[in-house]
Amino acid sequence: RSDPPLPLGLLRARGTLGEIRAHDLAFTVDEARELLVEREGIALSEADVALLVERTEGWPAGLYLAALSLQASPDLDVTGFGGDDRFVADYLRSEHLSQLEPKDVEFLTRTSVLDRMTAPLCDAVLDRNDSAETLADLEHANLFVVALDHRSGWYRYHHLFRDMLQAELARREPEVVRDLNARAATWCA
Repeated sequence: RSDPPLPLGLLRARGTLGEIRAHDLAFTVDEARELLVEREGIALSEADVALLVERTEGWPAGLYLAALSLQASPDLDVTGFGGDDRFVADYLRSEHLSQLEPKDVEFLTRTSVLDRMTAPLCDAVLDRNDSAETLADLEHANLFVVALDHRSGWYRYHHLFRDMLQAELARREPEVVRDLNARAATWCA
């Protein structure tokens, strides 16, 4: 799940490193159909399968959690499936948030108000000055933080992870949401 303590830059430059990243493991619509429809027996249209692939970003575990959710609630509309789904949220909390320091959980939940983020924006929203290091650490830990450029300046959260983080923020600190959004708007202006 995270980069090993190896000289990755050197190995890449020498051409001796083979990397398999999350986007390489993401399911296609055909693979998702095989999992959801053929193996799990869930009656879904091609459009529904494509929507689930989009929402999960092809994340295999996310698709399987969607299957569990759809099996538990056959009347569930796939347009309502997201990271705040009970199965997804339980998984993400137990496998990821529970492993983090409280300061990192606070960073994640509070920055979930942002569609995209960069260190200066996070610093402004959180009223701190170490967001660049935190974002880099979270990205290297493969914690559903997606770099949007090769300079690692702009990031976003995986869609399901962000949904779960926003639900966590609303549950833990609903009173700070308005202030966080106001600071973000001020920075963007």
